[in-house]
Amino acid sequence: MKDWKAWLGVAVSAFLLWWVFRGEDLGDILGQVRSADLGWLVVAGAISTTGGLVRAIRWRLLLEPLGVPTSLHARWKALNVGFAVTNLALGRLGEIARPYALSRMTRVSTSGALGTVVLERVLDMVALLLLLTATLLLPAFPRDATMFGQPIGVAVMGATGAGVGVVVLVGALVVRPMLVVRLLRALEQRVPVLGRRRLGDAAESFIAGLDLLKRPVALLKALAWSFVVWIWMAMSFWAAFQAFGIDLGFTAALFTQCVVSAFVALPAAPGFLGTLQTGVLVSLYGIFGVAEADALSLSVGYHLSGYIPVTSLGLFYALSLRLRISAMRAEPEAEGPGIGDSTP
Repeated sequence: MKDWKAWLGVAVSAFLLWWVFRGEDLGDILGQVRSADLGWLVVAGAISTTGGLVRAIRWRLLLEPLGVPTSLHARWKALNVGFAVTNLALGRLGEIARPYALSRMTRVSTSGALGTVVLERVLDMVALLLLLTATLLLPAFPRDATMFGQPIGVAVMGATGAGVGVVVLVGALVVRPMLVVRLLRALEQRVPVLGRRRLGDAAESFIAGLDLLKRPVALLKALAWSFVVWIWMAMSFWAAFQAFGIDLGFTAALFTQCVVSAFVALPAAPGFLGTLQTGVLVSLYGIFGVAEADALSLSVGYHLSGYIPVTSLGLFYALSLRLRISAMRAEPEAEGPGIGDSTP
């Protein structure tokens, strides 16, 4: 990951934090966070953290084409390592750290696991777009809602177009995978230093991680688990609503989860600083009419309720595995393509 991309994320976070908190009384917001119902905040954090177990169950389906058995515990540990690195390190390194950690506990290669992360992102995007569409059709959703001065449908159409583009690109990679391998083999022969890094072997392993796209039944199972992942995470927002006395139902929680997932895909500082707060504000204040200070207070309390436990777990597992950030940064260069964005 180039340094300029990491610092772009810092700049984006700084701007968004300024934008959402400008003109607000930070003391009042922190006071609301302190006075929130601690029990419900703990529930929100517990739901968010245990969402990693749901992801770990789905990950088994995505890893199956690699032909290497993995335990639920190993996948859970690797996921939490990835979350912790995302929360603490510049450059969205978490999506590299997760496959790297799994490769240190199992015989799955880092590049092979990276291919499954690509497919996971596609499944997440499809599930979130379908859930967002379903949410817009529910009776509880405000019919006259606008986002940034435009009808909400305009934003959904734009997101859908971007999603279709990504699906087409990944599909092309699956249809013509060996073309990529041949190109890398040719590079290895012309540039000796690249040959020593076995780029062709890494690409074959990486593409194997996308093989689930050729298995319709298994793919549908993985997509079904993707719906479970995001409905589960929406429950954590509903619990946070209770903690802050916000009288909104599950429809608002599900919509908020979808909007936040879109914003945290933007470049950001570690831990999705600014992007998460913006997503919550756009949804609760912009769409559902929650007071701006209340929405921001919830965004801070919710962020902390999930950030602290998952980061602590990830650090514990990373230390137990003796993983180093420097080794994770070097791994993509040694084994093949890397992945950038993630969702919470």
